[in-house]
Amino acid sequence: MVSSRFVSIILYISTILAIQVHPVKRNVVSSAQCIDGYSWMNNAQGNSPCLTVAYVEAACAGNNYDQPVLNSGSSYNLPIANSTECYCSWSSYNLMMACTLCQNTNNSAVWEWPQWASGCSNVSWTQEYFPSGMVLAGDASIPYWATTNPTTWTYATFNILQANATFQQNSSSITPSISSSSSGSSPSPSSSSSSPSSSSPDVGAIVGGTIGGVAALLFLIIGAYLLYRRHVYRKGVHASVINQQGMAFMPLSGTHNRIPSDTFNFAPSMSGPLGLFGQSVSPSQQYETAYSPQPQTTYPSMQGSFSPLPQTDTSLYTTHTSNGQRSDAIPMV
Repeated sequence: MVSSRFVSIILYISTILAIQVHPVKRNVVSSAQCIDGYSWMNNAQGNSPCLTVAYVEAACAGNNYDQPVLNSGSSYNLPIANSTECYCSWSSYNLMMACTLCQNTNNSAVWEWPQWASGCSNVSWTQEYFPSGMVLAGDASIPYWATTNPTTWTYATFNILQANATFQQNSSSITPSISSSSSGSSPSPSSSSSSPSSSSPDVGAIVGGTIGGVAALLFLIIGAYLLYRRHVYRKGVHASVINQQGMAFMPLSGTHNRIPSDTFNFAPSMSGPLGLFGQSVSPSQQYETAYSPQPQTTYPSMQGSFSPLPQTDTSLYTTHTSNGQRSDAIPMV
């Protein structure tokens, strides 16, 4: 029971994914063919005006439209009350009339624009070359000459000579986009494109570009992080070396680094030389005399560090003054 429900869920998900990945194919075709000499009417993709007008009408019909062959003595239908905004547009009228003429069918009527526009239920639909916010299926485009406001034709009727003159001035094609606004006037030549364009995105290129961009950004983040770690590490090592040098060469305040030679008894070495001058030295004075507050690594032994004082000759010399008196003796050193 559980396994069957699980299988049903898997099949349902697979069906949804299949629909998303493989959408229903649209059918935009035309069995009508133009005779030789009208290739200048083709759009950038090489489609005849008959197939191009099928793409225009399909934009408002679920991307499904079949432009039929025009029989001798017949004409394409005028818009009626339930006609779409695509059917009432300038490009629809111009392309439909061009498709009528390029088939070279006898006694086929070319409608005037006022007759065409009168059948549209919304007047605003007759004031734009293609409905705003609509796009063409596939990679279809509209020739620039087909975007001409029909009221500018002679007698407000499609004129093949004027259309060809417009083509000679600008042979480009236009791909309508959702963001573009076509109301009120035909598009400017600067907005047209003479090269084939595709309105359907290349999924592989988008996915590949996205993955490549994410990978590049990830590598940049990792590289920046490694450089930051290296900078912090080198800064820490430099500070440690400075602290160690400061500890080695700067004595702590109020302390004295004692070494074995510092505990040596200086009394014997200090008693001999200073005793020659008849000066008694206390133990504290002996230490003060021998200790230097400046840091030093070794202390020299004070034993025999003083050279023996010269012997004092205490023999007296007697002198006499000028009056014959005897003076005191002067010791000689």
